[in-house]
Amino acid sequence: MKKVAAAPAAIVLALAGVVATSAPASAAAPALVTCTGTTTVDFSPGVTNTPQTVSVSGQDTADVCLSLTHPQLTSFIGPFSGTASQSCTSLFAGGSGTETLYWNDGTSSAWSYTNSFSNVNGTKVGTSTGPLTSGTLAGATVTQTITFANLDLTACTTPQGLTSLSGLDTWTITHL
Repeated sequence: MKKVAAAPAAIVLALAGVVATSAPASAAAPALVTCTGTTTVDFSPGVTNTPQTVSVSGQDTADVCLSLTHPQLTSFIGPFSGTASQSCTSLFAGGSGTETLYWNDGTSSAWSYTNSFSNVNGTKVGTSTGPLTSGTLAGATVTQTITFANLDLTACTTPQGLTSLSGLDTWTITHL
């Protein structure tokens, strides 16, 4: 299943992380591109408290991307789909997959990710990481964080189940 990871409601991008500096080798790699946006996820049939195989589809949308090294990359969309065994009691247990990011400048980047999720005070937080395997910035590493704040799972007890979710994202693309 596609990860669903996002960011806190108020996101501040620090450009200092985007600027390449001469730091010691043990320091974290500077960001090539940082983005904020949203993730939407649709389930069919809707997810209930009973585990079942569902079709999962949606889209990652990075509305604002900043980069000093690649200023032409200002946004992207990343549609995704697949199937997964889901229930509301084990929603987003983690997994892996691939996704293509379609940049605003007409180029694309394919990435292969692994994700995991945690619950923090009623908020589902996910992190997906992996390499860009081809296209723009191939060889760089992507980290996506998704936050589904105040997740209301009351739909899980209805006949139609939980049919959609949306959350906030942050994306950081760095060198390997």
